[in-house]
Amino acid sequence: MATDLIGAELTATEERLLATYEDLKALCREELPPVAHANVRAALAVYANVVVSMGLAYEELLDLGV
Repeated sequence: MATDLIGAELTATEERLLATYEDLKALCREELPPVAHANVRAALAVYANVVVSMGLAYEELLDLGV
């Protein structure tokens, strides 16, 4: 089972949030139409705030191109 940044096991909801975050990061790396890419980046920025504030992951948005 996956854990957060302090080693606690993730709940099913936390796993879903983290999976969505990973999916958005993958989409950002794909070749998308400009409007789609801009909106995926915006969604990624919001999700980054969620996962970082919950202690599920920590990454600098600039490293992700956001």
